Amino acid sequence: MKNLALITGTLAAGLLSATACRRSDMQTARIDVPQMAEATAVRIVTNAALHEVVGQYDGLRHDFEVDLAGKFVLYHESERLLSPAYRRQIEARIAEVGYHARVTDVRLNPPPPVVASNGTVQLWPDRYTAVIVVSDLAHNTDANIIVDAIAYARLGHDDPRVTVDARSRRLVARYESLRLSTKNIEQAIACAGFAANDTPAKLGLADAVPRGWTAVRL
Repeated sequence: MKNLALITGTLAAGLLSATACRRSDMQTARIDVPQMAEATAVRIVTNAALHEVVGQYDGLRHDFEVDLAGKFVLYHESERLLSPAYRRQIEARIAEVGYHARVTDVRLNPPPPVVASNGTVQLWPDRYTAVIVVSDLAHNTDANIIVDAIAYARLGHDDPRVTVDARSRRLVARYESLRLSTKNIEQAIACAGFAANDTPAKLGLADAVPRGWTAVRL
């Protein structure tokens, strides 16, 4: 019985220790965004942080490809894309950040199989692709904003880990330090066109770098 009690106590201590470590992984970022003055700017900045803090790890497989010249986005996700309500939600979230978008096509579109030691393997057999035409898509910065808006549509709601005080023009994000740093969140906001703390808008470049998407491959 003494051995059993010792084992039980050790396991309990281990669980408590693991829980404590897990809790200590959560950090808080306070990010000043001086240009975040009106509602559209607040939404763009919030979307960028949501995508970085939550959207990458929401458990729903997804991917983005963007064609700036063709003015469209290929958004890869699940068969949920077949839902007219979901497609309308994607269009609405993009409109919310100032762009005109229309989902023109959705179809089952698995990627090419990859070669493995025992033959070829299909890694995403149930991938669906939505073609989203955005008439005012012109630059990498636009694409980053649009991709962040689609991520917000995928989440379906705001998340308490990301809050904004529009009056003080400050965003507060709680994030897991094993995955992210404050600088990652600052860069996500900067790539949407806004200076964040000491990270300049567009990272100080003429246009932002692609973030969370690749150039379209047809």
